[in-house]
Amino acid sequence: EARTPLIISGGKFESKEVVKLDQLIRKMKNSLHKGFIDKSNPVSGQFKPKLLSNKAHENVLSTLLQEMKTCQTFTFSVAFITEGGLATLKTMLLDLQLKGIKGRIMTSTFLNFNQPKMFKELLKLDNVEVRLTGVKGFHSKGYIFEHKDYYSLIVGSSNLTDSALKANYEWNIYLTSLED
Repeated sequence: EARTPLIISGGKFESKEVVKLDQLIRKMKNSLHKGFIDKSNPVSGQFKPKLLSNKAHENVLSTLLQEMKTCQTFTFSVAFITEGGLATLKTMLLDLQLKGIKGRIMTSTFLNFNQPKMFKELLKLDNVEVRLTGVKGFHSKGYIFEHKDYYSLIVGSSNLTDSALKANYEWNIYLTSLED
């Protein structure tokens, strides 16, 4: 029977997994403290909550692409998708397909905004499960990324359109969590 290697931490013997999880929790706590309580608290930027609003140095698209590079799975729930919005992510989605990473996209027929051609393009992605809802008023905008030890999410006003991801004045919050 294989044994989990033990290391000494704080005078106790603990598994490497426990120590690694403790370090991850400490990083997240420090990031949340900086983001919501004391901005002068020094912390690495990986888990720091932030407002994404399509500034010159950072936009929603750059954050989405960064999260997609390191995720194990992803789920997008957006009311509206345009061909241009899908095109901004198409290369990354194909790269994820080559790596065996799957995702889900839920979208809608709300206000008949989404065009049939866009649905055809979505269905070409073998690694993406596409769900369509006809729920009246479906207008959600959220992006969830599952990583090995944590989840990250972006929730706010950005649909999956090129303008919303790069140019429009949008408000989205970027957060990380240990639970889904």
